[in-house]
Amino acid sequence: MPRERRVATPWKFMAATAILWGSAFPAIRVGLEGYSPTAIAVLRLAFALLFLVPCLLTGRISRLRRGDALRMAGFGVTGMTAYQLLLYAGERHVEGGTAAMLVATSPVFATALGMLVLRERPGAWGIAGLLVALGGALVVATAGGEGGGSRSGMAMIVAAAAAQATSFILQKPLLRRYSGMDCIFYGSLFGLLPLLVFAPQAAGQALAAGWQQSAAVVWLGLACTVLAFCTWSRVLNAAPASTSSLVLYAVPVAALALDAVLLGAVPAPTACLGGLIVLAGVGVAAVRRAPRPPAPSEPVARGGPVSREEAARHEETGVRSPSSV
Repeated sequence: MPRERRVATPWKFMAATAILWGSAFPAIRVGLEGYSPTAIAVLRLAFALLFLVPCLLTGRISRLRRGDALRMAGFGVTGMTAYQLLLYAGERHVEGGTAAMLVATSPVFATALGMLVLRERPGAWGIAGLLVALGGALVVATAGGEGGGSRSGMAMIVAAAAAQATSFILQKPLLRRYSGMDCIFYGSLFGLLPLLVFAPQAAGQALAAGWQQSAAVVWLGLACTVLAFCTWSRVLNAAPASTSSLVLYAVPVAALALDAVLLGAVPAPTACLGGLIVLAGVGVAAVRRAPRPPAPSEPVARGGPVSREEAARHEETGVRSPSSV
């Protein structure tokens, strides 16, 4: 019987994903110097769609079924529209590194919503992680006025994390029929529709903004959305969910480092402590994982073995969506 070839852990793609997602937070801060939150949201989604058009034309994006349109629209409005508007508005008053630590509570909100909506049972580890991470978020909130940012800004970012978690719950059933790229394209499309009323304002601000602010917005659309999806897909295809989740814990670290190097912003010690507690809580909750996907030799309901791509698709439902930041 031939020995199965082991796939090396894709550390370089994991590092690239963490850096790309982490870079979104200082990029947002730079973009806000020349754009409003609504303008950044419009332009980021527009650029992401523009970069994905070749994939649509070459057939790499699946056709959206009519029965899935409402759920996909909900995913786009919560994960693309509400999440971005709340995050950008909050980052007007909160440093990028602190914002990243607060956004890290999103998987915990997803755990709570999974219990209520999907009737999932996270077990003792999941509940303990939820409580620890929320406690860490409260510690971060106490850093307001010490270099962390205003409490109202932090509240908006926590609301953004809750909106993102809601999008995870809506997206989870879709990942059984659509790839991550499909979800990014259609989610961006539906997320952009309610923002089109701000398109003239965004165009006017693009003409008046400096090149640094415009470059930051383009970076958000190209690197933090499309390119990060490509590296994240490599991770999902080559690593199990438990290993892939390490990327999620590294994003706030990358955001803190980039915020300090690029913008000279260092969060207060209290905020750093709270961020570590948040990550510890998410790590505890990660002990409770989605069921192990079938091995390549195991049959499934429709018959036949499970391919590598299908196994990766099942694993993807146990970790964060590629529309994370």
